[in-house]
Amino acid sequence: MAKQKLLLVADTYYPKVDGILRFTEEFLKRASSDFDISLLVPEFDHKKRPEKTNFIVPSKYLSLSGYPNMKLSFKNLRTIKGSIKEADIIFIQGPALISYLSMYYGKKYQKKVVSYMHVIPWELFEKFIPVVSNRFLIHLIKRLSIFFYNRCDEILVPYRDLSLELQKAGIRTKITVAGLGVDINLFSVPANKVLAKKKIGLDPHVKVIGYVGRISKEKNTEVLLSAFRKLEHQSHLCLLLVGDGTLEQTAKFKELDNCRMTGFVTNVQDYLQAMDIFVMPSLTETTSLASLEAMSTGLPIISTKVGFIKNYIVKDYNGVFFSKNNSTMLSIKIQKLLENKELAQRFGANARKTVAYSFSWERSINKIRRILGDYAFA
Repeated sequence: MAKQKLLLVADTYYPKVDGILRFTEEFLKRASSDFDISLLVPEFDHKKRPEKTNFIVPSKYLSLSGYPNMKLSFKNLRTIKGSIKEADIIFIQGPALISYLSMYYGKKYQKKVVSYMHVIPWELFEKFIPVVSNRFLIHLIKRLSIFFYNRCDEILVPYRDLSLELQKAGIRTKITVAGLGVDINLFSVPANKVLAKKKIGLDPHVKVIGYVGRISKEKNTEVLLSAFRKLEHQSHLCLLLVGDGTLEQTAKFKELDNCRMTGFVTNVQDYLQAMDIFVMPSLTETTSLASLEAMSTGLPIISTKVGFIKNYIVKDYNGVFFSKNNSTMLSIKIQKLLENKELAQRFGANARKTVAYSFSWERSINKIRRILGDYAFA
C-alpha cells in the first residue's frame, strides 16, 4: 500500500533553528517511514534545498520577531495551493500567514488538516502592536485566528490547560493533548563544566548566565539584560544568548563587554552545557522547548510563570519563578544561585530528573504519528 502524502507546513526553517524547527527535525526522523512527507517552508537560506521541499519567498520589508513575513505574491499562493493539492494530510506548525493560508486552502480542497499550536497567536502578536491600537487589533487577530483554527480537523496542543483556554476562546475544533519531548542523550549533563566552557571559547572561570531563543519583545530579553547589569562581580560573569533578533533588540546587548550572542546555531547543546544558570524571561510561551532542553542539561531554571512552564517547574525543587518585567527580583534570584553552589546543583539535578522522567520525543512523536495515521485511513 502506498504511503499517504503528508505536507508539513512550518513558518520557520534553516538557518533559524528554534523550537518549531527542532520539532520538525524530530518528526521527520521518526515519521518518515509512515508517510510520504514533503515540506512547505519559507526560504531563508538559498543553499539548503532538500528534495520534497516547496519554498515560500519571504518579504524583504515586513518581519515579526526577527522572522520575515511571507511575501504576498501570486507565485507564493500558487506554491501553497499546488503543495496542498498534491497532499492527503496537511500538518501545520506555527501561527504565521503561511499557516493560516494552508488551513484555508486545506479546507477548501477537502484535505485533512491538523495543526500543532506551538504559540498562542494573539499573545505573540500583542507584543508588536502599538498601544494606541492594541485593543482593537488584538481582538481582530484573535477572531481571525479562531476562524482559521476552526477550519482544521484537529488541533494538537502541548498541555491540557491550553486546550481549555482555546475552547473558552471559541475554538470548536477537536483539541488533543500531545506533549513535546527532549532528546535526553543529546541534551545531557556535561562531564566537565570547565571543558564545556573552553569548547565554545569561554573563559572556564566565569559564571555563565544563559538564554536560548529569539531576542525579541515577546521573549522579554531586555529584562534579563537589566537584571544582569545589576549583578555583582561583573568581571567574573558572562551573559550568553543563543539566538538572534532584530538590530533594535540586539543593540543593547552588544554594548556589554561580557555578553556573547551566537546567532542561530545547530549545536545548542554545546552552549547549554557551558551555562551555569538558565533564564527564561518570556511573556508568552506554550511548552518552551528551550527550557526543557536546559533542564535536561542539568541547569537550574529561573523563569516567568507562563504556559506549561508553570506546571513542570516546581518552585524550590528544580527552579524558581520571578514576576514578569521585575528585573530586580530576577537579579536577586540569579545572585542567590551564584552564591549558593549546592542549591544550584540540587535544582539542576532535579531538573534533569523531571525531563528524563516525563518528557520523551519517542512517546510524543509516536502519539502524533497515531493521530495522523488515523486520518490516513479515514
